[in-house]
Amino acid sequence: MSRLLVACAVLLGATSFAQAPAVPEKPNPLKASAERTQAALARLPKAKPEDVKSQDAILKALYDVISGPAGAPRDWQRFRSLFYPGAQLIPLAKPPGATTLAARPITPEDYVAWGQESTATHGFFEKEIARQTHAFGALVQVMSTYEARGTQDGLLIAKGVNSIQLFNDGQRWWVMNIFWIDEKTAGLAVPGDVTQK
Repeated sequence: MSRLLVACAVLLGATSFAQAPAVPEKPNPLKASAERTQAALARLPKAKPEDVKSQDAILKALYDVISGPAGAPRDWQRFRSLFYPGAQLIPLAKPPGATTLAARPITPEDYVAWGQESTATHGFFEKEIARQTHAFGALVQVMSTYEARGTQDGLLIAKGVNSIQLFNDGQRWWVMNIFWIDEKTAGLAVPGDVTQK
C-alpha cells in the first residue's frame, strides 16, 4: 500500500510540475533594438562605395544629394543609403511668437517626404564652406558651416552650422544624426571658429 501511495505522490507531483505556468522571459530591450537595427540595415538601399569610403566622401554626398534646381528629382535612395537606422535630422527653430528655440526632430523618411514636395517647385543648393572635426575612434563629430542658395550661384538664403555625427562600422561611414541652426534663428553670425565657448 505504501508503495502505491508513493507512486501516486510522485505522479501527482510530476503532473502538477508540468502544469505549472512557465515564467515568461523578461524582454531584453537591447536585444530587441539590435534585432530591429539588423532588420532595418537589410532593408536599406545599397550605398555607392565612393559615397561612404571616407568622412570627406560621405559629407560631400550628403550636401550633393539634397542640392539641385527646382523640378529636378533628387536621388532619394542615395540619400537614404547614407543614414544608419534610427538616425535623426534635427533643425532648431523659433516658433512664431516664441522667444525660445525648439528642436524639431525628424527621420530621414520625413525629410524625403518634405523634400519631394519642396524641390518640385523650389531650387535648393547647400554647400559646406568650413569644417571642424573632433574624433575618438569610430565616433566623429563634425561642425560643418554651410551656405544655402535657391540657385547654384544665386543670392544667399541661409548660412548656419550642421552638427553632424558620423560612425564607421569597419566597412563604411554612416550619418548618425544631423543637428542644425542658421544665423537668422540663432540671432548671431556664424563665428570663424565654431568651437568657441
